[in-house]
This record gives sequence, structure tokens and C-alpha cells, in this order.
Amino acid sequence: MDLTYHDLAELTKLSEQYQVLEPFMKKYKKLSYIEFDYSIVHDLTLFTIEPDLNFEILEEQIETIVKALPAIKQIFAKPFIHLKEQNIILPVESVRIINNSTIQHISSHSELWTDIKDNEIQPAKLLTRTYEDNYGIYENIVFCNVVDTILTFTRNNLRILKELIYTNQTIEINILQRVNHLNYFLALGKLHTGYSRSFDSYYGVASRCLNKLQFILNTILPRLKQPVYKKNIKRSKLTKLHKTNILAMHKDYHQVYKLSKYFAKENIEIKKSLQMVDLKALLQNYYYFCLSIFIFSIGHFNFTCDENKVNNFSRFTMNFMFKDWKLKIKSVKAMNRYVLSILVEKETNYHMICIPSIERNEDLTQIKEQVLADEYILCTPFEDFGLEISMTSIESFRRIQQLILKAMVLTDQKREDCPFCNHRLHLIEEKSLNGKPIYECMSCRTILSNGFCPTNKKTYPYIKIAGLARTRISGEEWLIRRKREAQMFFRNITEITEDLEIVCPYCNKIHA
Repeated sequence: MDLTYHDLAELTKLSEQYQVLEPFMKKYKKLSYIEFDYSIVHDLTLFTIEPDLNFEILEEQIETIVKALPAIKQIFAKPFIHLKEQNIILPVESVRIINNSTIQHISSHSELWTDIKDNEIQPAKLLTRTYEDNYGIYENIVFCNVVDTILTFTRNNLRILKELIYTNQTIEINILQRVNHLNYFLALGKLHTGYSRSFDSYYGVASRCLNKLQFILNTILPRLKQPVYKKNIKRSKLTKLHKTNILAMHKDYHQVYKLSKYFAKENIEIKKSLQMVDLKALLQNYYYFCLSIFIFSIGHFNFTCDENKVNNFSRFTMNFMFKDWKLKIKSVKAMNRYVLSILVEKETNYHMICIPSIERNEDLTQIKEQVLADEYILCTPFEDFGLEISMTSIESFRRIQQLILKAMVLTDQKREDCPFCNHRLHLIEEKSLNGKPIYECMSCRTILSNGFCPTNKKTYPYIKIAGLARTRISGEEWLIRRKREAQMFFRNITEITEDLEIVCPYCNKIHA
């Protein structure tokens, strides 16, 4: 895996986070489901937030960075550079500078001549001097290291604050709602065992910090393509800081120097991130987390199992039942790593392979060749690609339940039982659309039917919620994205628009 500075810092943070799985799995190699469920509350962490976040210190650190932003912007635009001189032999048509050295060189190198005509030499190539901007001076190395530290600090705290704010909104409970699953609040209660601190008094300062961090990120990211940073990608990240004339006298570079000193003083530099991350151990721990959260999610989604049967986490296999649905989850080895195989059966079967991964844009070709399935899901702890299954995301278990719901619908041909609750589906003939029957559950208001793609000539199932009104989505971009994901409370098994319209999975269009 080719790691950048930011990848390494992020993976180091993840390594610390998921390391709690390792001692648990060593201690409890074999567990029954009832023992596993008990451990969720007492021993095993499936959801966590930053436990010792000091908002006063955090806000002070952010303000220090914000004050230095004008200087950082100016250095990006007009950095100090040195001119690098170099003598080089070039074709005549490319030469721009000729001096005495050029004439002396061509007179003693006849191999560079093409012809002598009328006592004049006709050269093919000439010695010339080129000048290249050298951005690799010490002060710019210090500047780039400070930029890296700011980015890593900003991204880490952004992730923490986003989850804090979103989690605070998520746990607002409305018992009268019939849109959430019966076990939803039970699952939230178990996951929030470690989240007992009241967050209300910190909500304002957390929102302020979040906005400022987003401002810092939006200021720096577009400027990373400037030569002063781009041409110093390969540099020493552990350069010892010492004051030079430029760092002492130039107002902008002096701000960077002060910021670097502040980072060292407050011990918020990420030098420890440059330690070698044990990627194999991290992937193994993340796999254990994915296995645990999948078991937790399935067990809190109607499915039941033999609670007293002991299971081996190293070679895991567990069978679940719900009415006529059967679900089997087991560990499968592919490409020297473990992935999760989930088979849902009723009238037909649907096979999913869930692949825990800590690598961005991982190529799944070889895994697909080794293990055949109907669908391959890349599970990652990141929010920008794959299916986010993360210890810091409270919605992880609902994303898994959404996958299971989709498999249940695809394997059900009779449409007698509601896959979301334990009640019956009723055929609503007067609502039939284009000859496709529509079924509705009077208990949880699930509407289930099939759509037809005229482009690909294929049918596809979809789920709606009867009487669910569109709510206005507002806020920051990240919050809008989260709210849009959950606007149907993870009941949709296809993509939906902001107006709750079904998006065809084959052509990505809306069919009336």
C-alpha cells in the first residue's frame, strides 16, 4: 500500500481506535450469542467518541491556526525560492541563452557540428545555461510540514466533531414514530453505554469549532496544487526546527515559524503518526469489528438464533431465522484475509460478500474471482468511499440492516410477510401501478412493489413508507449528506432523491 502522510496519520488513529478489539478477541475466542450480547454493554466497544475532548483547548488551537491563515495564503501565492543554475547541452532551436562558455564549448566539440559552410560552423547542439525555480529551501520545507500538521489536525477533529453533533441529534427519541425498527432504540441504548456524558452544554462550542475547522480546510485544500507544496511532496517530515533569517525577519514565514513552535509546545504535532503502522494487525482488528457489528445488527433486526450455541470467532459461522427467512453469516478466507459471507434464503437466495478494508480504492478483482456472490460490498472506516462501517459512526448498524432488508426483499416472492416487522403484508389493488402489485404493511407502513426500467427492460423491487412527508434538509454539506442518507430511516433499498422518489438501480433515472 502506497501511503501518503495523511493516510499514515489517519491509519495510525484508526489503529489506536480498533486496538480495543484485539484483547477482547484473545480473551473470548469462543462465545455464545447471549454472552456476546452481554459483552456489548460490559466489555466490547462497538461505538465510541473521543472521551477526553477539551473544547477550550481545541478552540484555542483552532484560533491560533485561523490567525496564521493569511500568512499561509500569502506563502502559497508568493513563496521564497532560489534559482537553480545548470549547464546543459540542448538542440539549437531550444537554446535561449548564449555566452562565452557556449562559444568555447562548441569550438572544441566538433561532434556537435552539422556542417561547415563559408568558414562558418553550423552547430546541431549548444551548451547553454538554464535557470530553474528551486522551492526546496529549508523555510519552505518547514512551511509544508506545518501545512501537513494543520491538515491532519483539522481532519481528525472534524471527524470527531461531526460524529458528536450528528450523534447528539440521532439520539433524540420520539416514541410515537413508526418509521424506526422495534429494536432501534434498544440497539441505540446498548451502543450508547459509553456515551453517558451530557453534550448539550458543549453543543454551541462544538458547532463553532466545526465551522472554523471546515473554513481552515476549505482555505488550504485548493492551494495544495501550488508549486511550493507540490514540488516538496517528497521531503523529510522530521526536519528539526531552527530559526533562520527568513523565518525570523519575513512577516509571513515568521507566522509559520511561530505556528510550528506552538504545535511543538502544545504537543499537537502528529510526529507519532510517522511511526510504522502495523497494517496487518489493523486490518485484522477492523475485520473483528465488522464481524461484531454485523452480528449485533442482525440480532437487532427481527432475526433470532440459538442463543446458547458457542461460536468460534476465528472460524465463525452462525445461523439466524426470521419467519421463513434464513440467514447464514460466516468467515471466508480469500487472498490471505478474512471476509464475511452473508447468505439470505427464502423462496430464492441472495449471497453477499462483505469485504473489510482499510485501503482506499482497493481492487476487488481477485477476491471476486475466488469467492462467487451476487453482490460485493466494500466495508471501510472512511466516509468518502465504500460502505462506512465505523466505530465512530452511530449509523453503521443501520446501514448493515439496510443491506439485510434488501436481501430479504430480493429473496421473497410471495410477499406475505413484512420484511421490516413481524406483521402481514396486504395487497393494495387500488394503488397498483402499471400492472405491478403494491403491498402495504398496516403496522409499520412499509410499501413494497416492483419498478420497471424501460431502458434495460428489467424489474427491480423498491420500498416506500406510506404517508412519509418530505422534510426540508438544511445545514452544512456533510450534515445534508448524512440527513439525505437517513431521510427514509434506512428503509429504502434503492437510491432515492431529495423528494423521496425512487432512483432506478439500472439506469439511475426516475421512472413514474
